[in-house]
Amino acid sequence: MWEVRVTPAGDFDNHAFKSNHFEVRPLSAAMGAEVVGVRLPDLSDEAFEQFKQALYRHKVLYLRDQHLTHAEHEEFGARLGPFAVDAYTQGVPGHREVHPIIKEADTKAASLFGGGWHTDSPFLAEPPAITTLRAVEIPPFGGDTTWANCALAFRHLSKTYQDMLRPLRVHMSAANNVRTQEKLMGKAITFADREQFEQGQRGSYHPLVRTHPETGEQSLYICDTYADGIEGMTTFEARPIIEFLVQHTTQHAFCCRLRWEEGMVALWDNRGTMHLGPNDYDGYRREMYRTTTAGGVPV
Repeated sequence: MWEVRVTPAGDFDNHAFKSNHFEVRPLSAAMGAEVVGVRLPDLSDEAFEQFKQALYRHKVLYLRDQHLTHAEHEEFGARLGPFAVDAYTQGVPGHREVHPIIKEADTKAASLFGGGWHTDSPFLAEPPAITTLRAVEIPPFGGDTTWANCALAFRHLSKTYQDMLRPLRVHMSAANNVRTQEKLMGKAITFADREQFEQGQRGSYHPLVRTHPETGEQSLYICDTYADGIEGMTTFEARPIIEFLVQHTTQHAFCCRLRWEEGMVALWDNRGTMHLGPNDYDGYRREMYRTTTAGGVPV
C-alpha cells in the first residue's frame, strides 16, 4: 500500500465563475460546481460560451432537473464540438452519439465497467475532450461519481518532480483492463468495432504532463485503469511513478463527489480530470447516457 506523504495546503481556488446568464455554486474546494437557473437546450450563444468557460474553470459542472430526451442530449453534445469516437458502443437506436451505461437490478459482478480511476479512452490517438452524462434512473444510494483534479494535483508536486515528469510520455492501453474486467465480470468486454478493439490493445503514447488547449493549464495525464508504462522505461521503473501519481492525485483534497438525481446532467473535461463510479448498488437499476466530444492529440 502506497502512503502519500503530502498535505495539500494553499493554491485552492474554486471560486464561482461569474455569469450574467446562470448561477454557479462550487461543489468542493478542489473542483466541481452546480449550474443553476438554466436548462441546457435553452442556452443562448453567449450563455453557452460562458458555460464552456465555467467548465474549463471548474472542470466538472452539473445541473439538476434537466430531464433531456436523447435528441436534446445529442443536440447539446453537438454544440460542444464534433463527437468523439466511442470505443465501446454504437449508441442507442436513432441517436448514434448517445451511448447507454446501464446496470440492471439483477446484474451482479465483482467489477463494474468504469469502476476504477480513469480518464475516458486515453488509449486513442486523439482521446475525447468533454464527456456529458445524464441520469434517467438511479439507485436510492450508491452509484455516485467522483472526480480528481489532475491540474491541482500537478501543482502540488515539488518543482523537481514536475521537471522530471514534463519530458515523459505515458503509454495508455486497454489491454490489461480488458483482461482484468473479463476475468472479474465473467464475460468479454465489447468494443464498437474491430478497429477500436485493435487500437485499444495497441494503445497510444501521450505526454505525462499535458497542456490544456483552451487555458494553457498543465495537468497530469495519468490513469489507474489504462496507464501501463512510460516510454523508455522498464515496467519496474515506470510502475512506482504511475502508482505514486495515481495515489497522489486521488487524495480527498483534490476530489469532488456527486450524488446523482434523476434528470441530472453532469459534464467534465477529460483533459484535466480522472473519475470513477464504484460498483456499490447491487439490487438496484442505474440507467445513464453519455456523449463525448472529440479532442485533439494531447500536447
